[in-house]
Amino acid sequence: MLSLLTEAPHLIYLTEHHLKNYKTNATPISNNKLGAKYCRKKLKTGGVCIYIQETLKFTNISLQKHCKEQDIEITALQLKLNKKNVIIFCVYRAPSGDFDYFLNKLDYILNSLHTYNTEFIICGDININYLGTNNKKKTTRLPVRHL
Repeated sequence: MLSLLTEAPHLIYLTEHHLKNYKTNATPISNNKLGAKYCRKKLKTGGVCIYIQETLKFTNISLQKHCKEQDIEITALQLKLNKKNVIIFCVYRAPSGDFDYFLNKLDYILNSLHTYNTEFIICGDININYLGTNNKKKTTRLPVRHL
């Protein structure tokens, strides 16, 4: 097996994993465990999940009630690092998803989880073309901070 990395990644994020709920646990990734997941119930494809190294301690954050197929598919887990809480999100919005619904729901989730010592990392696919002319990219500009 050829590997491009000298170390294994601590986290692996997957969007559009296409798996049903019962298949996610039967899809192992060596030295990792499934930390958080969302699977579609009605439509095909979609879904998000986060795999985490088996040695890391984390807490799964249940966001299932906020998910709406195509509009916002989101999952998260929390790590404690150096006296800080780090919440890692994996998010997907289909190209045909309701963009305003996505932004409003994401804003609600972030505000409800925010505390003075919490950092957010948001990964995923929100299907906005940042290279083209697009008004949506202005409304999704989030501040970037390094941990």
